[in-house]
Amino acid sequence: MDTQLRSARGRLLWFILLLLVFPLINHWTDIIHSGQLQRVEYNRKPRLSLNSLWTGDYQDSMSKYCNDSVGFRSDMIRTINQVNFSLFRNMNTVGATEGYHHNLFWGDYIESYCGKDYKGDNYPLESLCKLKKIQDTLEKLGKMFVLVHSGSKASYFAEDIPDDVHCNSGGKTNLKNYIRIADSLGIHQVNFNSWIASLHGKKPHHLFNKQGIHWNLYGAYFAADSLISYIEHARKIRMPHPHIVSIERSHKARRAEDDIESLLNLFLPVDTTAYWYPEIKYDDTTGRKKPKVIYIGDSFISPLLCDGLFNSNTDPEFWFYFNTAIFADWENQSIRKQIDDYDWHSALQKTDCVVMMYTITQLVDASHIFIDKAYSYYYPGK
Repeated sequence: MDTQLRSARGRLLWFILLLLVFPLINHWTDIIHSGQLQRVEYNRKPRLSLNSLWTGDYQDSMSKYCNDSVGFRSDMIRTINQVNFSLFRNMNTVGATEGYHHNLFWGDYIESYCGKDYKGDNYPLESLCKLKKIQDTLEKLGKMFVLVHSGSKASYFAEDIPDDVHCNSGGKTNLKNYIRIADSLGIHQVNFNSWIASLHGKKPHHLFNKQGIHWNLYGAYFAADSLISYIEHARKIRMPHPHIVSIERSHKARRAEDDIESLLNLFLPVDTTAYWYPEIKYDDTTGRKKPKVIYIGDSFISPLLCDGLFNSNTDPEFWFYFNTAIFADWENQSIRKQIDDYDWHSALQKTDCVVMMYTITQLVDASHIFIDKAYSYYYPGK
């Protein structure tokens, strides 16, 4: 009996030692590769030098590197996250919110939709007065300008916003105020936010995915086709239009259409609703114009350029937050320049159209960057 007991204790001891040592072994050998966590900055292995060793920087950096790269660290974090979410509906990602029907929201969009971030009745007046002058200048140069308000998931899935938000959707919001003032000044606008929300339940598939922030490629198709029609009417031309020839059903997200869910770093999906991906083809380009267009705005522009707009334009440019200029290969974003290193003034002279599009969370705080710099260029000293 004592021999059996000692044998059982010995096996248990070896098992515990194996559990403790195996992560270290996997760290050095990478026998089992764990996927990296999303939106986590990993510390790199430091270089050894006499100076860093003497100052203690090497030891400190090496300690952080070992902590980040220990075997199965990502899997253990995902396990903890999954337990917290499955049992208590707690999410480790700041900003993410779960609504009804397993619908994931980013909190900033709910805040903007409900008017909780309202900045006052006259807040955007000065900026919009500048934008009106920029629009007038571009029109005198033969350019078309339009301000586009992109769709918002909070507007589209408003019924799934959790009750504890205490949302008053009928109150004042920055978007409503922005549209009101811009309209009174005569700024050309397209309000995709209201239009896309009105299509909820009227299309065969959702225009936003439950697992992501942005409109999906199916929703972006409708926005792109509508924007092409607007440019056609404004410039009195005919452009190639995209058409859906088929739609593929997939249980795996593409192009970061599950960007909220992926940030939660879980093992299991929050929602199993399928993704729908349209196959796009274009009209015959014979006799049709493909104007050169510059798009200024946030990440909601990217899905439009992937399929819906790219082949309807000539050498389109995407000025991401008026910080980075992207010229081609939208998915890989391989060709880009910092705006400060780019002759954007000449680019404006050569383009046919300027489209500025922001979502409701970025409209007030981000749109002024282009407005201020373009106004200073066209109206120096004023």
